[in-house]
Amino acid sequence: MTVMEQGCIDIWIDEIVPCLKDTVTGDIKETVVFKIESRTYLKKFQKSNGWHINWNEIPKNVEVYALALKDDNSIQGLVGVRNDKDSHAAYLHWACTAPHNNRHEFGSQKYVGIGGHLFAIAADKSIEWGYEGAIHGFAANAELLKHYMDVFHAEYLGMLHQYQFFIGEEQAKNLLEVYHYEWNEA
Repeated sequence: MTVMEQGCIDIWIDEIVPCLKDTVTGDIKETVVFKIESRTYLKKFQKSNGWHINWNEIPKNVEVYALALKDDNSIQGLVGVRNDKDSHAAYLHWACTAPHNNRHEFGSQKYVGIGGHLFAIAADKSIEWGYEGAIHGFAANAELLKHYMDVFHAEYLGMLHQYQFFIGEEQAKNLLEVYHYEWNEA
């Protein structure tokens, strides 16, 4: 199985904020979430232009959601989530901030709070699928695994991957109490 098929989470949780916060002005920006159905549209989000992976190449059974600013629908992050019926959890396949929000790769960021929102979207989908918010995924390395354990109280699983983590019902409920966004089904 390739990394693209398997997925991998390597997003840092920078600040716990209910909506996104502008790093220059401190303004709080309301957000919306919408599903991206078109693989053609996903071609806009490529590794070559700072989106970490080629989003149009993820497996077809992974649903992609965009986190965007409510006032202009500009996309601030993407998350790929799969309904993992065998594990009775949402599988967090990929999560990525927009290049202008990725200080780890590009040295600066326009908004903080994206990473936590992307995890919350996965928890929302888990609830929708009947799993009470349960999420699992594969952290990119031991440092990120520890980070998710510290920030979200994730549990170490390590069964399917050396850095596999699990976020249970209580932790998911806490996530959804903190992060606020509207679902835009249009």
